[in-house]
Amino acid sequence: MIVTKQNIDEFFQNKDIAVVGASAKRNKFGNDVIKELKQRNFKIYVLHPEAEMIEGFKCFRSVFDLPEEVKAIHISVNKDKTNKIVSESKQKGIKNIWVQQMSENAETLKLAEDCNLITGQCVIMHLEPVKGFHKFHRSIKKFFGKLPK
Repeated sequence: MIVTKQNIDEFFQNKDIAVVGASAKRNKFGNDVIKELKQRNFKIYVLHPEAEMIEGFKCFRSVFDLPEEVKAIHISVNKDKTNKIVSESKQKGIKNIWVQQMSENAETLKLAEDCNLITGQCVIMHLEPVKGFHKFHRSIKKFFGKLPK
């Protein structure tokens, strides 16, 4: 599967984005995703099976609890949980699915072949303006021709 800049742009056209993989621990990557999306004025819906609030956002228990306006989802969980979330997202009508690098597996690609699926990419590295470590990482990928075109 080849991810293009068009796939990424299509994902970010959605201003209502669900985030799966946030934790009550502030130093986790999922929390960084929430903070970065918030800084860029996206409306965030956090999915967590147990927490009530994370980073000031009310948590939803499942994909099926999300409001209808959510048409994009970012998934950053262990590989063994990803496919269930992808399947539920498709059932809910969410077709813009970003599976954070190393959260996907071969079945994920098959499950989401009819979706705008982004894998193998760090979402923060594509949120403009890119800064800090993610800007450096993006520069390296661009230098070696690995940045989606």
